[in-house]
Amino acid sequence: MFIDITVQPVSFNVTLNSVVVFSCQAVADELTFRVNNLPATNAGVMAKGFSTSISGTYTIRAELQGPAYEYNNNTEVKCRASSDEPPETVFSNTAILMIQGLLDSVVDLNYTFINGSSVLLTWTAPYTLDNVPITGYYIVNGLVNITTPNNNTNITLSTTNPNPCVLNNVSVSPINDVGVGSSNNISFDYETVPLITPPVSVVPVIDGQQVSLNISIDVSTLCKGEYPNSIMVTILNTNNALIKNTSVIVPQVNDQLMIVASITTLNAFTVNVSLSNNGGTFNDMSSFGFSFLGPVTNIDSSIDNCSSINITWTAPAVDDRVPIQYYILRIYNAITGSLVKNVSVYDTSYQFVDSNILIHRYTYVITGVNELGEGISINDTFSYQRVPRVPQNTSLDVLYYTQDVVIVQFYFPIILKCIGEAPKHVIVTVICNGIDSSTTYQIRNMNDITGLISVPLNQQCNISIVFSNEAGSSEPFILAFDTYPPSPNNTNVTTTVQTSPTTGTSVSTGFSISIVIVTAISLSVVIVLLLLIIISLIVLVITYKKKLYRSASSQQNIPTACNEAYEFNTLMINTNPTYEEIRGNRGGAVNL
Repeated sequence: MFIDITVQPVSFNVTLNSVVVFSCQAVADELTFRVNNLPATNAGVMAKGFSTSISGTYTIRAELQGPAYEYNNNTEVKCRASSDEPPETVFSNTAILMIQGLLDSVVDLNYTFINGSSVLLTWTAPYTLDNVPITGYYIVNGLVNITTPNNNTNITLSTTNPNPCVLNNVSVSPINDVGVGSSNNISFDYETVPLITPPVSVVPVIDGQQVSLNISIDVSTLCKGEYPNSIMVTILNTNNALIKNTSVIVPQVNDQLMIVASITTLNAFTVNVSLSNNGGTFNDMSSFGFSFLGPVTNIDSSIDNCSSINITWTAPAVDDRVPIQYYILRIYNAITGSLVKNVSVYDTSYQFVDSNILIHRYTYVITGVNELGEGISINDTFSYQRVPRVPQNTSLDVLYYTQDVVIVQFYFPIILKCIGEAPKHVIVTVICNGIDSSTTYQIRNMNDITGLISVPLNQQCNISIVFSNEAGSSEPFILAFDTYPPSPNNTNVTTTVQTSPTTGTSVSTGFSISIVIVTAISLSVVIVLLLLIIISLIVLVITYKKKLYRSASSQQNIPTACNEAYEFNTLMINTNPTYEEIRGNRGGAVNL
């Protein structure tokens, strides 16, 4: 007999505790079922509730009935058809029994506020077997139970009297023919506008040319459902024109928010902060005014007692809502560029002591500061040198007469009322019978100065002395003298001229002559003595000039004119206590 299975068994997806019937039909001598590869008549198979029924000959129909118990899940079922002549066995396809029990919980449970009292609840359905549908959902919303008659995966929950201080708990469970499945839970607060708007603070932060606003909200007195979740920031200029409008969703309460706004072209601006949540917009809007400080004006500086420096300035115009907190004063050495002082000043003046005003020039950089930060800086530079005073108490001594020249010594002290008027150079000019010679010397150490000059005989001369520094030159001190030799009856002559000048005028004095006469016992003795004296003087002058020449070669001087008829010699320096204090007590001879 030719075996032909005409009806194959099919798989079933069923709910728990239901009953299934597998069918099979074949042209064969015998038709039976096998369950998990065991005969359906096996005692173990029958113990699980399976039973068979067979009808017909030649064309045989068989049925296998079994319960959809949990332990029968994934049971494999197939038919076995056989013939006697010839002996042959054929198996059908394998069918599987799959049983769907209670459903797992929904996933992706979430909520979206429609307004403060209405919430759209959404979720994703759990897995279920094909042909085993979800028949609905069971929702518990606080004290309210809701059963949906369909498999929609969303629902709108509303309340007429939302309480922002009570947490609302919601659970969602799927339903099938077996029953109510596992639940998933979510909590939220219904949102309302608080009766009192919470305090808001705005702190500006300056980073170069960009201004950022740190905004913080104090919610310590609010319920969770009264927290703001959105901030609207509006920035206006002084004419209330809109500069920037920014809406920010608050990611987490009590975090500081940074809102960036480029407003560098403004000197003043206003920040309005509006709060809201799903219950609505808060009643009161916070407003903050800020003003960039402009530069100070009228920077001035003066010295007091020759060592104290005073700095004054005029405050910039400010918005009364944002007063000046203090000024930053930076003092730089204008020569080296190095920072000398950096101080905070709470007034519009400052004083500091500098005992070395002579060598210092200062640049003052002043910046106003308010709660917005540093304003616009401005700077000015000041020097404290004054024009040197006219030399005083100058003396001129005729030391020696030779055959051709006269050796003259001059002396002038440097007397200071203030360090800032100290000279840096001295210009000594000698004019004899219309011919002049001038030499400029740099004063390396500030001391009283003594110098020697050699001037031709028989001249009517003026010596002019001028002090100078970076601030300018003093009035010249002019002293007249002549180089006419004394009477032949005088063998030893010392001529001294002393004076105190009147500023801006030439001053000369008569000679005060002291003469010592040596009476010769005899004319021959006088002649011999005169010859010896002349020879000695010549030798002395030559020796002295050689020493002066060697000394002068090491001096720094800047001649502006040259006259071979006479020359300037080494200057001898006496210590000046005023300059010793300034220069750190460095004494010794100084060349001009």
